[in-house]
Amino acid sequence: MDVKAELKNFKAIDLDEIVRGGEAIPDNVRNSVYLYNKAIEDLRTDSEDMAIIKLRKAVALNPHFNEALNLLGVCYTYVGEKEKAAEVFNKVIRSEANSVYALGFMQRNKLTDIIPAEEGIAAPAVNLQQQPGEPLKRIRKKKKEKQPKTSRPERPLFDPNRNRRIARNIARFAAGVLTGLLVGAFIYFLLPKPEPVQLPPSEDEINAAVDEAKRIFDQQYAALEGKYEAALREKDEALKEADYYKAAIKLYEVESMLSSKDYEGAADMLMLMKTIEFRDAEKEKFDSLYEKAMPLAAKSAYDRGYREYNSRKYEDALKSFEKVRIYDPNYSNMAATLYYMGRSHQLLKDSRSALAVYQELVDNYPPSWYTRNAQQRINELTRVP
Repeated sequence: MDVKAELKNFKAIDLDEIVRGGEAIPDNVRNSVYLYNKAIEDLRTDSEDMAIIKLRKAVALNPHFNEALNLLGVCYTYVGEKEKAAEVFNKVIRSEANSVYALGFMQRNKLTDIIPAEEGIAAPAVNLQQQPGEPLKRIRKKKKEKQPKTSRPERPLFDPNRNRRIARNIARFAAGVLTGLLVGAFIYFLLPKPEPVQLPPSEDEINAAVDEAKRIFDQQYAALEGKYEAALREKDEALKEADYYKAAIKLYEVESMLSSKDYEGAADMLMLMKTIEFRDAEKEKFDSLYEKAMPLAAKSAYDRGYREYNSRKYEDALKSFEKVRIYDPNYSNMAATLYYMGRSHQLLKDSRSALAVYQELVDNYPPSWYTRNAQQRINELTRVP
């Protein structure tokens, strides 16, 4: 599976569109989405390490941010940390029953074998509708069983008390009607008089109320926007400070490389760190290492280039001599460097480049064996047949 291509499938989240839709988003969710989008920008520039740092911060702010967890798992897989990738995907599966992406990615990349036996892959949530027995929907709609009707005893055909019962029922009905009338009259007199109907507000009153509501909204929105921008600035400062200390730690790596005589590796790392504005003790250490490493790296590159020149590996020699000029433009043996660069170009049949290097040597360096021979080579290359 092409994990690199899988990384490109993740898209940034448009937080502004969600806010315009009226969703109330907590600060931790906003910040986690911001870090997630920044991680995607880092992946576009092949900065997987920085992307992993931002994704870990996003998940720390919002532990249920499964999209960030999925991307973090893919990043871990890409850099070869498959145990961490499996652990992250398993978190997604445990928190989201419908986690098709996480489970599918683990199976395609054989990450399921990495999960410890005591943990295992999280099982999806059980659907109660699929359990054995009667379906829940049918149980909810089931009607109660009707009780069998009991038969009434038959009335006699001729009831001697019939007239008495009729009179008693009429008296009860009349008493009920009278009681209802009395209660209705009592309630009528107790009810308060109806309030006069209020007329709707005028257009001016409505406009004034709308303007006041808009003023309050704008004021509250401006306050929230100020807090949000302040939080973003604090976050950016924290990230810059973290990057600064990471660079400061690399100074000790450079020092170790110099101790092991890896001069060119140390010089390459120092050149990458030239854009960092070190402070105080870190600046003193950087300047000291730079001053020490560059001449040593230039000599190392020259010695290698001279061996390659003598071995007739002229293209490799040119690359090595060019690094001498990059490491230390004031290298003590620069005249020899330029001469052998010119000879390498000449032996590779690149007369124009050879003439340019020879001329630079003759014009900018004091007379020496190298300048005299360079002048002879210029005469050879410019001689009219």
